[in-house]
Amino acid sequence: MPARQLWAFLTDKDVEELIGKIAAREPGLVVSRGRYLRGDAQDLLQEPSRLERRESLPGERRTYLLHRKHSAEIVTHLQPAGPFAGWTQIDEERTDCLVLLQKDAASGQLEPARLYAHVTFWRAADKVRKRPMFSIWAAQTLKWLKTQLVQTGVKIIRIGPDALAKAKGGELRLTYLYRQIAPG
Repeated sequence: MPARQLWAFLTDKDVEELIGKIAAREPGLVVSRGRYLRGDAQDLLQEPSRLERRESLPGERRTYLLHRKHSAEIVTHLQPAGPFAGWTQIDEERTDCLVLLQKDAASGQLEPARLYAHVTFWRAADKVRKRPMFSIWAAQTLKWLKTQLVQTGVKIIRIGPDALAKAKGGELRLTYLYRQIAPG
């Protein structure tokens, strides 16, 4: 379970706007989509467009936000067998990144996305802390994003401006755990 996380109803437009705001707040943000990759893992920080990418599961999308200044550790694992044989999987717990997990919903519905970061991980019986520079950046970014989004009818879930407008206009039904959520 990640130590830092934010739940929010976000349309694709909201996601692009949030990523733009994070990038403008502190230059150096690198955006990469898809959990599996082919190519040099260091290109996640240098040039993610050089990588071939794939999602891990149907019905969900992962966007990795790394920062050239704060993200030092990139850990990946080669998949020896299965549907992703020969591909490399990003280790979300050990890599210095924020992860935006979006679930696909039925037309006219929206489920909350989860933006999270692991700031510790377990190595055998020891809990290992990540570098303070990454942990501080991740925590500050998530706290700042919380102030940029409106609270919904559920205290722990926020909502982006486009999703809010569409929910209030009746275009989107917000759902969480199979229940409808009030937009705010």
